[in-house]
Amino acid sequence: MTSPAVTAGTVQPLSDNARRMYRGAIWLVIIAEAMIFVTLFSTRFLLAGMDRPVEPTDPLGLTVTATLVVSLIPTWMGLRNIAGGDSSVMSRNLAISALLSAAALVVIVYDWTTLSFPPGSPFGENYIVSTGYHAAHIAIGGIWLAAAAVAGRRGAYTKDNHWVVEGGVRFWMFVVAMWIALYVVFFVL
Repeated sequence: MTSPAVTAGTVQPLSDNARRMYRGAIWLVIIAEAMIFVTLFSTRFLLAGMDRPVEPTDPLGLTVTATLVVSLIPTWMGLRNIAGGDSSVMSRNLAISALLSAAALVVIVYDWTTLSFPPGSPFGENYIVSTGYHAAHIAIGGIWLAAAAVAGRRGAYTKDNHWVVEGGVRFWMFVVAMWIALYVVFFVL
């Protein structure tokens, strides 16, 4: 049995079963990662109780939150673009999201250098571990979106086959949702 010819640079089409398998796999990854975040968030209260040395109006926390929430717009539009067959606009939108992810990382690292509470305190330790773990997810998601943008610019995805973009967008939505939860746990509660 021979496989259909595929032009250089394009992703081979997925069967419906393969697409369901990949969608299920990304959901399993998201569920597993969410459990780790829940553990980190609960540890925050076990170690530091209800003490919260940062305010909900903390400018750095609000900046990261706003940056990540705004990044959802081009991410979602990129998925819609490729579902409609427009690879070049998809690439531009995903590149914007990747740049916003890099900006959020810069603000998080700057936040660590200007902490108003002791990093060795129970709150400080959990804050740094939780934001660091989340920063790793931002980096992974940003790299995923950037790689999908570059591949899309080269014509790798089609209207009928863009699983990598879909998986990256789902992961990015999870990353943003976890930052919102992190913001609530560390800045509001």
